[in-house]
Amino acid sequence: MAYVALYRTWRPQDFDDLVGQEPIKKALTNALETGRISHAYLFAGPRGTGKTSTARILAKALNCEKGPTAHPCNQCTNCREITEGTSGDVVEIDAASNRGIDEIRKLREQVYFAPVSSRYKVYIIDEVHMITTDAFNALLKTLEEPPEHVVFILATTEPQKILNTILSRCQRFDFHRATVDEIARHLAKVASGSHIEAAPEALRLMAIQADGGLRDALSLLDQCSVMASPVTEETVRQVLGLVGREKLRQLIRQIGHRDLSGALDSLNQLLEQGKEMEQILAELMEYFRALLLFQADRDYQEIYLTDTREALEQTAGLFTRDQIVAHVERIHEAVKESRYSLRKKIVGELCLFDLCRERGNSEAALLARIETLEQQVAALTAGGIPAVPVRPVVSAPVETASAPAAYVAPAPSPVAAPPTGRSSARQVFAKMAAAQQSVEPVTAAPEPSSAVSRPTASKAPAPTAAPAAQNPAADVHFTGSGRAQAQQLWQLVLQGLKRRRKRTFIIYAEMAKVADFQGQTLLLAVSTDFGKEKMEEPSFKNLIQDILKEATGRAIQLEVIQSEGEITLNKPAGSALAAAPAAAPLPPEPVAAPEAEPMAPSAAQAPAAAPVTQPEPMPPLSREAVKPATSAIPVKPSELPEGVKKAMQVFGGEVYKE
Repeated sequence: MAYVALYRTWRPQDFDDLVGQEPIKKALTNALETGRISHAYLFAGPRGTGKTSTARILAKALNCEKGPTAHPCNQCTNCREITEGTSGDVVEIDAASNRGIDEIRKLREQVYFAPVSSRYKVYIIDEVHMITTDAFNALLKTLEEPPEHVVFILATTEPQKILNTILSRCQRFDFHRATVDEIARHLAKVASGSHIEAAPEALRLMAIQADGGLRDALSLLDQCSVMASPVTEETVRQVLGLVGREKLRQLIRQIGHRDLSGALDSLNQLLEQGKEMEQILAELMEYFRALLLFQADRDYQEIYLTDTREALEQTAGLFTRDQIVAHVERIHEAVKESRYSLRKKIVGELCLFDLCRERGNSEAALLARIETLEQQVAALTAGGIPAVPVRPVVSAPVETASAPAAYVAPAPSPVAAPPTGRSSARQVFAKMAAAQQSVEPVTAAPEPSSAVSRPTASKAPAPTAAPAAQNPAADVHFTGSGRAQAQQLWQLVLQGLKRRRKRTFIIYAEMAKVADFQGQTLLLAVSTDFGKEKMEEPSFKNLIQDILKEATGRAIQLEVIQSEGEITLNKPAGSALAAAPAAAPLPPEPVAAPEAEPMAPSAAQAPAAAPVTQPEPMPPLSREAVKPATSAIPVKPSELPEGVKKAMQVFGGEVYKE
């Protein structure tokens, strides 16, 4: 006799032989013992879980000469014919090739014939979800009220594709996947009965790789028994094309040590050995799962199929839980990308690059990087190096209202540049500490002793300080001296708008011109009334002020003026800004005594402190000054075309005719 595969030789012949599926066995057994046999059954579940075998056992139980019984004898003529597949009263139909309405019409004509030698005529329709909708509708009446001697058994792996009208006419039984322990015990029984020598670890690895399908497990055992005897765990790995423990452990440790070069070499070696990229990534994910479960519960025995306890103990210390979760998410993304990629090797190399560099935008990846930085900071602090955060450089506040403090753009810090070469974290934080010490004199507030050394400054009244605090832009005089700082601030605003993807606001912001920055107030100039209205809208204005506060840490106000052409700002005569020592030229002779330190003059001394005269700049031309000659007559807006009206609303101006 020709060789028969193991999954056919060891097909269950009784309900007691079914592996798992205890609720289904109990329900069918009780129905047979009490005689409450339904006219239609639906068996649904994954492949290899025993749906067709259960259907044949139920057919034998119904047609056994000692039945209907829950334990068919397998000795009578009916049982032997059903087992051999030669019974004329048990009809197995493959719905994938008999899915049309013509085949269902023939079935409807045949069901009314009485069985030849059995008690029931059983129709087993496998993969019933492949039947068309019209064929299902043609089967409805027959399935609902079949003859008394007919029993339908429908089997499918995709019950969601079956019409609800069919589902409601059947008793449904859902088959679940067999557990690893159940499959391993059954494989040991089959190996013993088939005279196959197999190690328990090899059988358990087969059970894991079968993914709950007994037919897959038996087929794998059949293949491994032909390849080697006895069957070992290494034999199973070779048959399945799995990555070896040593290679996989080596790759994981290279990732843990951030050895990108070594990880890429290991990947190339595995690919040269014929391993598939999807299989490598899947086993990487499986190993990280074992590490995570090892950290959570070391008594969970299933993880030791991935690697030994000693190896997991040595490798688990290289990763934190957040890092493992982040790595699994990145590998999962690579698996999905490799399915549709023409160069799967590139996908794997990029995945290893991200794993070794701890890159990624997921929440788990960010948490892992934060945790790594916290560990480095803790290690450096324990070593005596203070890890002090670098604060932005901000000029000390000036107490006089006549000389408001201007914004000082932060100078580029050496910490902002990434470390070159393979500098360690200790060197990076040492640079941060040195930069912080150099920044402290700038950010430090005036010492309390300054009030004692300069008693005159503390007695000088500042009558305008209170109104300025309430409205910083109320008494500000713009002279144009802060235009460079204003340009820097406006660049920060444009960058903030681009980060927030405010495209409409960016258009109006690029149309504006930077005029000045004085007294914590940024002055902008636009050429049209429409642009000024847009810039002064609360949503636009508040957004710009929020960006400035976020970038500088200070509340900066925004003012918008309308100005056509070149921006010209007048310096008001006799103002406190004109008399401020910061703007006045230094005298040629040196200061005689240290007490003669320049300070803000009072309002009465202000006119005498500015002896330098400056030419009065030409005031900007108003709109009335640039009007054409009187011979030109302005055109009414109602007489203009629609396109010209829209252009005037955006750009302003007037139209004249001679």
